[in-house]
Amino acid sequence: MSATAQRYTAVAIVLHWAIAAAILFMIPLGLWMHEEAENGNVSQGLFEAYQLHKSIGLTVLALSVVRLGWRLANPPPPLPVHMPGWEKFVAKLTHWAFYALIIALPLTGWLYVSAGWSIHDEAPLPVPTHWFGLFEVPHLFGLNQASLDVREDAAEAALTTHAYLGFTALGLVALHVAAALKHHFFDRDETLAHMVPGVRAPFEKEAPPKNPVRLAVLGVGLSLVTVAAVAALFTVATLGSAAPQAPPSTFEAVEAEPTAPETPNVGAPDSAPVAPTAVPRWTVDARSSSIGFAYEYEDENGSTPFNGRFTRWRADIRFDPSNLDASSAVVRIETASASTGVTAHDGALPSAEWFNAGAHPMAEFRTTRIRSRGGNQYEARGRLTIRGQSRDVSLPFTLSIDGDRASMRGSTTIDRNDFGVGEGGSGDDLISRDIQLTIRVDATRAR
Repeated sequence: MSATAQRYTAVAIVLHWAIAAAILFMIPLGLWMHEEAENGNVSQGLFEAYQLHKSIGLTVLALSVVRLGWRLANPPPPLPVHMPGWEKFVAKLTHWAFYALIIALPLTGWLYVSAGWSIHDEAPLPVPTHWFGLFEVPHLFGLNQASLDVREDAAEAALTTHAYLGFTALGLVALHVAAALKHHFFDRDETLAHMVPGVRAPFEKEAPPKNPVRLAVLGVGLSLVTVAAVAALFTVATLGSAAPQAPPSTFEAVEAEPTAPETPNVGAPDSAPVAPTAVPRWTVDARSSSIGFAYEYEDENGSTPFNGRFTRWRADIRFDPSNLDASSAVVRIETASASTGVTAHDGALPSAEWFNAGAHPMAEFRTTRIRSRGGNQYEARGRLTIRGQSRDVSLPFTLSIDGDRASMRGSTTIDRNDFGVGEGGSGDDLISRDIQLTIRVDATRAR
């Protein structure tokens, strides 16, 4: 046995620890992301986590290809001579399995995002991949242009494989670490010293000769790895902190002061009738009520439907089916609360080009007339105001009242350009002008 242990090259050591740190960081991040997506989280923080995960994964893929090339051009130190044949075979098999994993793991992730399909929502998810925000990464094999069935199948296969490879990598890491410690503390050979800078083999009596070039490569390389690791941890710790997200859906029935009965101003259709105190007020049930919207996303791949909702709104509802002339409703919606489940879309909706939530934080629908269409069919006519622009809107709806409980369902379609929403802005040519609004209100008669 030689008095000085042989070691991997400085470049191999830096690449080894860079890839190892990235994978050990990525696996728990990936598990957290998957859990959050399964629970319906569509926050900006989760979107940023996905972009970080993808950027680091693509970096791992590039480093792994370089690492493999360096390994082929620079043979590693020989295994300890005392190792039995079976142990040498397992060691070599484990190393080559690692090479396969560190290439296949990010590659399957790239395949998944290339498909542009969310297995959590079972719907298209056309979100681009930006490498650390510097440039857009192309999709593999034109998967984003394939049929929806192909994209769905490819996404499911790629993500399933990605998950299995991740757990396999954890198992191999545990085996690899245990073997290295066993060789150092029990076999007392040079295996651990091959790859860990500053660690001597147990039999070494003195430190190996210092090579300035080797020390410089190790110092700079491992310092960069450390800085990158700290930056990644800091990024995860502050995900979404620059743009706090809206809280879960909230609904508020506005308490209004009783007013004396008045005759509606029929000659002024833009003004809402004043509800007399005899008309009961209805309190919205937050658990089952919603205001949703739907649109089509059209690109070179065809038309893809998307659904969204407003998570913060409030309503003042005064309704009596036997006194429709005095019935009324005023609904106010926080435009910044629009959520579609596609963070790229959600990030754009509050912007000046779309809802311009900063200047116009509220949209409002105020009825001017409610009429019966027979049976449980009704129609609410009123003024819808978005971005400070108002248009007459008709909302057909069905209504059933059972004692003190009422259930209303309605739907109508508007042209977003009537309100200047997105007109001429980024993505205007991709999002349909016709927006379907779907209203569901379950309410209780106030006492």
